[in-house]
Amino acid sequence: MMGTQSTSSRGSGRKSLVGNTLVTVGALSSAFGAVGWLSALRSPSILTIALGFVLYGLLPLVVGVSFVWRGLGAIEEAEAARRADAVSRAALLDALRGGATAREVAARLCMPNARDAERALDGLVRDDLAKLDVTDDGELVYRRDPETLLLLHDRDVN
Repeated sequence: MMGTQSTSSRGSGRKSLVGNTLVTVGALSSAFGAVGWLSALRSPSILTIALGFVLYGLLPLVVGVSFVWRGLGAIEEAEAARRADAVSRAALLDALRGGATAREVAARLCMPNARDAERALDGLVRDDLAKLDVTDDGELVYRRDPETLLLLHDRDVN
């Protein structure tokens, strides 16, 4: 029933993966820089020591720290997107209590227009969190799926 993921959660998963990769590469580069400094100190020439200090020590360290910095930023962005997605889904599901049209959901959640609400609600329908009914008047009414809500509640509790 819950076979698909939302696009934003997949995107945040990719950002998290990229962030973790950057942190790992940055840490390895920084470690290489520390070893480079030690190996540069073993040289008998002051010019070789200075060049080794910059090329083998300082450069990998700066690159490593910048990778770690960017990686941590990407991880933080991914977590913020995941939290926002969870909050917005919860708010949308709460707004669907008793069934509602996209216009009613937009008004309840102070969304700028019904089109944005309709896109978000269509995402809930795609992910089997809501059902879409067409009234006799041709109006699209979104309703929460009680079975899915029970499954979500059980998953959150366990």
